Amino acid sequence: MEASYRIHRRADGLADVWLTPGKAMPVWPDGRMDFVFQVLAVEGIDPEDPQWGGDLEEHIRRHYTDWVKSAEVIEI
Repeated sequence: MEASYRIHRRADGLADVWLTPGKAMPVWPDGRMDFVFQVLAVEGIDPEDPQWGGDLEEHIRRHYTDWVKSAEVIEI
Protein backbone atom coordinates (compact mmCIF):
# COMPACT_ATOMS: atom_id res chain seq x y z
CA MET A 1 0.00 0.00 0.00
CA GLU A 2 1.43 3.36 -0.99
CA ALA A 3 1.77 5.67 2.02
CA SER A 4 0.16 8.85 0.77
CA TYR A 5 -0.96 11.31 3.44
CA ARG A 6 -1.22 14.97 4.34
CA ILE A 7 -1.20 16.58 7.78
CA HIS A 8 -3.52 19.59 8.09
CA ARG A 9 -2.67 21.68 11.13
CA ARG A 10 -5.65 23.48 12.64
CA ALA A 11 -5.89 26.82 14.43
CA ASP A 12 -6.77 25.05 17.70
CA GLY A 13 -3.36 23.30 17.78
CA LEU A 14 -4.72 19.93 16.72
CA ALA A 15 -4.29 18.33 13.31
CA ASP A 16 -6.24 16.25 10.84
CA VAL A 17 -4.43 13.53 8.93
CA TRP A 18 -5.78 12.83 5.45
CA LEU A 19 -4.81 9.48 3.98
CA THR A 20 -5.24 8.44 0.36
CA PRO A 21 -4.29 4.80 0.06
CA GLY A 22 -4.37 3.70 -3.53
CA LYS A 23 -2.78 1.59 -6.13
CA ALA A 24 -2.32 2.04 -9.84
CA MET A 25 -4.48 -0.13 -12.00
CA PRO A 26 -3.73 -1.27 -15.56
CA VAL A 27 -2.56 1.30 -18.08
CA TRP A 28 -4.92 1.90 -21.00
CA PRO A 29 -3.55 1.66 -24.57
CA ASP A 30 -3.53 5.48 -24.82
CA GLY A 31 -1.26 5.73 -21.73
CA ARG A 32 -3.93 6.71 -19.17
CA MET A 33 -3.90 4.95 -15.80
CA ASP A 34 -6.84 4.20 -13.55
CA PHE A 35 -6.41 4.61 -9.81
CA VAL A 36 -8.48 3.07 -7.06
CA PHE A 37 -8.39 5.06 -3.82
CA GLN A 38 -10.39 6.49 -0.96
CA VAL A 39 -9.89 9.67 0.99
CA LEU A 40 -9.78 8.90 4.70
CA ALA A 41 -9.28 11.13 7.72
CA VAL A 42 -8.14 10.86 11.30
CA GLU A 43 -9.35 14.12 12.77
CA GLY A 44 -8.42 16.11 15.85
CA ILE A 45 -5.13 14.53 16.88
CA ASP A 46 -2.48 16.27 18.95
CA PRO A 47 0.66 16.32 16.78
CA GLU A 48 2.79 16.80 19.93
CA ASP A 49 1.38 13.74 21.72
CA PRO A 50 4.25 11.58 23.04
CA GLN A 51 2.71 8.44 21.53
CA TRP A 52 4.02 9.59 18.11
CA GLY A 53 7.60 9.36 19.42
CA GLY A 54 8.35 13.00 18.65
CA ASP A 55 7.83 12.56 14.89
CA LEU A 56 4.24 12.30 13.69
CA GLU A 57 5.21 11.92 10.02
CA GLU A 58 7.59 9.04 10.74
CA HIS A 59 4.90 7.37 12.86
CA ILE A 60 2.40 7.65 9.99
CA ARG A 61 4.89 6.17 7.52
CA ARG A 62 5.85 3.27 9.80
CA HIS A 63 2.25 2.49 10.84
CA TYR A 64 0.38 3.54 7.71
CA THR A 65 -1.89 0.49 7.62
CA ASP A 66 -2.95 1.10 11.23
CA TRP A 67 -3.70 4.76 10.46
CA VAL A 68 -5.84 3.69 7.50
CA LYS A 69 -7.73 1.16 9.65
CA SER A 70 -8.50 3.84 12.26
CA ALA A 71 -9.58 6.50 9.75
CA GLU A 72 -13.06 7.45 8.63
CA VAL A 73 -14.08 7.82 5.00
CA ILE A 74 -14.69 11.48 4.19
CA GLU A 75 -16.54 13.06 1.31
CA ILE A 76 -14.97 15.94 -0.55
